[in-house]
Amino acid sequence: MKFIKRIRMKYFLSLLAVSVLPVLFFSFYTLQSNRNFYNNQIEQASKNEVRRITTRINENYADVQKLLESLLFSNYDGVNCMTSLCQQEGSDKSITKSQRLKNYRMFKYICTNLLENASNVDGVYLFCENGHVYSYMVNQNYGIEKNYLEARWYKDLLESGDSLEIADMVDIPINVYGKSGKCFLTARKFQSVKGTEKAVLAVVGRDRIFDDVSRDNHLPWGNSLIVDGDGNVLCGSWEDTPLTKGQIQGLSREESGIIRTEDVRNAFVYGTLSINDWVVISNISFESYHDFYIRNSRILLVLIVIDVLVILIIVFYMDKSNIRPIVRLAQIMGNTTEQGFLFHNDYKERQDEIGILYSYYEKMIHQIDSLIQEKYENEIKILKSRLRNLTSQINAHFIFNTLENISCLAQIEGNKQIGIMSKSLGDMLRYSMDYEGDFVRLEREISHIRQYLNIQEVRFGNEIHLRLGLEEGSEKRKVMRFMLQPIIENAIEHGMTDQEKPFEIIISTERFKEDLIIRISDSGAGIDETNLERIRKRIYEPEEVEEEMECFNIGLVNIHQRIQLLYSEKYGLGIESIPDEGTTVILTIPWM
Repeated sequence: MKFIKRIRMKYFLSLLAVSVLPVLFFSFYTLQSNRNFYNNQIEQASKNEVRRITTRINENYADVQKLLESLLFSNYDGVNCMTSLCQQEGSDKSITKSQRLKNYRMFKYICTNLLENASNVDGVYLFCENGHVYSYMVNQNYGIEKNYLEARWYKDLLESGDSLEIADMVDIPINVYGKSGKCFLTARKFQSVKGTEKAVLAVVGRDRIFDDVSRDNHLPWGNSLIVDGDGNVLCGSWEDTPLTKGQIQGLSREESGIIRTEDVRNAFVYGTLSINDWVVISNISFESYHDFYIRNSRILLVLIVIDVLVILIIVFYMDKSNIRPIVRLAQIMGNTTEQGFLFHNDYKERQDEIGILYSYYEKMIHQIDSLIQEKYENEIKILKSRLRNLTSQINAHFIFNTLENISCLAQIEGNKQIGIMSKSLGDMLRYSMDYEGDFVRLEREISHIRQYLNIQEVRFGNEIHLRLGLEEGSEKRKVMRFMLQPIIENAIEHGMTDQEKPFEIIISTERFKEDLIIRISDSGAGIDETNLERIRKRIYEPEEVEEEMECFNIGLVNIHQRIQLLYSEKYGLGIESIPDEGTTVILTIPWM
């Protein structure tokens, strides 16, 4: 624990806390944030791309379905073309060549009109019950009619009782050039109006239906393909894929998602089509990000090493230039009592805080030496000062005793007024010289006012009655010393002029929340509105008062300023007056 408390260890831990630890924390946080950000961005972009592909293919398939529906309900000269052909080409029907030629023209007319704007369809087939096939091709002849009776899609459609429509990838027979392939075919079975004859209408989709899959897609990191529920590749090619058939078959259980592989640099994103729940799979490569991540990690590691080395250099330099002199000074100060006041300053040439510290310590040592020599002289001065204080106290007690003797003699001689004045004056002197601080209890301040009024009654030869209306507990509150006497003095000097009737002064208190409100009212002559405003201005704005007003109401100004100085500007003095009725001074101070 002592080792940890040393300034060197504290300094090293502080530098570690403000430099290395934040760098490590923010480096880890930045690295983790970058990884999460790029992963989220790549995954979101991949999902968006797969969603775009599936949406595009689904829209193309929807266009094919709409075209197939339009063909089924197309009319020619008020006759439904497809149902009419279905009825005429029944299994037990015979038809002339001229009628078949007419039917072909009708079929061609309908197909020509509907396929003119159909960008996703390349041909139409009508497979009749009697084995005859009507076909219309836009670009090339696929030859599907050659072996359609043995085709799997045709058998599945006819044998299906619930499904009226089927979509599948159909094998194209070998042409004269020896080439073959696959095409996308959508077929729907229907009946004649009477329901006795059946036929199958099929449309062949162009390659552009799967353009986003059959060629490199918009993703910069991989290719896409379409697989069926059995894991067979229907469109596109994907060599050396690490996915198994079981994994591919399980993709159709969810609409879309991401498959992680053991290689963290690769993943697979998939989305489900509306065509037989086929699945679009796209390969994602994180190789560029992984290289970027490794490169940034190495750079960050190098920066951390450099940062630690720089911090160690700074710690060594600061220890040598700052910590070591402080430690040495602490050792010197600890051995001062043993070595005496001998001190050699080795850092006089330094102008920084260390040099100032050593310089001041050197001065302090010399000053302590000088102060020790002056100690006895100061003690003698203190003793002399105490002697003077005792002498002044003796003089004050002599005055108090003399006034007490005068009071006793006056009572013996029967002079009551002299006795009252001398007794009251003695109490007032004792109150003024008995220093207890800036605050006294309100009851003692009022006792001082009583002694003051006794003297004023004798002085002016008029009765002065003091009435009290104190709220319970307020007499024990602390107030400023000599707070009430200047107010009473103003009341007697300005309010009792030319009055022969007894003069009355009322002191009342009230508690308002956490404040003490003291009201001092008199039955004097009062103050007119003009002079009252001038007095208020003198109290609240003393710096703006005319020179002739500066000599008036000084006591009220001092009380107001003392209250605000000791408490706050929230408190202070207020004055109200009614001519010929009297004046009231209101003091607001804390309840304390």
